Amino acid sequence: MAEALWSGKVFLVGNSMGKNILELIVLLGIFVLVLAACIVTTRFVAGHQMQRGKNSNFKPLETYQITQNRYLHLVQVGTRYLVVSVTKENINLIAELKEEEIVVKPEKTGLQRSFKEILSEFKVKVDKHDDAQK
Repeated sequence: MAEALWSGKVFLVGNSMGKNILELIVLLGIFVLVLAACIVTTRFVAGHQMQRGKNSNFKPLETYQITQNRYLHLVQVGTRYLVVSVTKENINLIAELKEEEIVVKPEKTGLQRSFKEILSEFKVKVDKHDDAQK
């Protein structure tokens, strides 16, 4: 079937221009199918991971990068708060903290400014730059 499709026997395409257009349409169709499959798979996996994280006793609160491959993590495990050192080779418990020693900052939700405001500021800067070059 594939040979008949490419040879032009299934579709009445006689010249090479028509064959090239047919190949382009088929390849675009395959691309759209692969893209749709990637989107569906990504959403499924993300939903599954979110569901698993909601029912967990482990909650990462904060991460501090010491060097390129060395981090300190503040993790809540049940009702305990642990400071853990993580490197490429190992993980070490540094300290256990009490709840009153922890200051948890609220997570930022949404943008502080709208995109329209940011874009208008950028336009003003570009206009000033253009005027300075003249």
